[in-house]
Amino acid sequence: MEHPLITKREANKLLIYRTGLVKISLDLGISQSEVAIKNNLAHINNQKIKLKDFIKVKENTCYTIENNTLKPIALFSQDTGLYYKLFPTNDWPTITLSSTPMHRYSSLSPKADTETKIKEISPVKGIVLDTCCGLGYTSILASKTAEKVITFERDKNVLAIARFNPYSNDLFSKKNITINQKDILDEILNLKDSSFDRIIHDPPTFKYSPDLYSKEFHKQLYRILKKMGILYHYCSCPKKTKGNLLFPRIVNQLKEVGFNHVEYHESSSGIRAVKE
Repeated sequence: MEHPLITKREANKLLIYRTGLVKISLDLGISQSEVAIKNNLAHINNQKIKLKDFIKVKENTCYTIENNTLKPIALFSQDTGLYYKLFPTNDWPTITLSSTPMHRYSSLSPKADTETKIKEISPVKGIVLDTCCGLGYTSILASKTAEKVITFERDKNVLAIARFNPYSNDLFSKKNITINQKDILDEILNLKDSSFDRIIHDPPTFKYSPDLYSKEFHKQLYRILKKMGILYHYCSCPKKTKGNLLFPRIVNQLKEVGFNHVEYHESSSGIRAVKE
């Protein structure tokens, strides 16, 4: 296991048993491993970690092990001014950008959140564009039935975090997924007309990337989608309680650029549209 992962759940098990062989998961629940504890040390992947170090493990952080030390899977970028962290949930982890999660995880798990988005473009077939890769969950699920998935991620820090995440492994290994470390805002201008059967547009929240919610960008999405192609456009409701909703404006913009059957679906927190 290249990057053993520890969360508060695993740390608590090690602290409870304190001696002998303890079964825990080192890959966020995918499998179970036996960890030997002796002389107040946990022996994990040929490394020795002091048991007292596990007391400091935080609830909302994933850790890996380097040089016999627990290290949070987190980083700060001077270039973006953002703090990135792999955040554990009940199933698949999410990534936070300066405390803003990139998936729903309280009312709906990241796994279920991704599955609801994929259902919006079913049947998933042909060539799929995933505009904003993130941890790669939508690309991975789409690749199960699509001929090819092309995805873009402008932030190298996000991809660096994804490489620690076992649920992102397929993003880097599946032959029908192509990752472009480029900005979709620029690259969409180079994509050919009517070249995608399905588009998943799951951008960061509006405050981080307002241009990805613009009418000009929506024109480009319409241009590169094939006839009878389906678009899913994520659109969160951070101001729902204030009566200032974003999705009605996005619905209108998609209609104005030519999309048909444009509908907001609360279950996926997004908009489904068709190019007829």
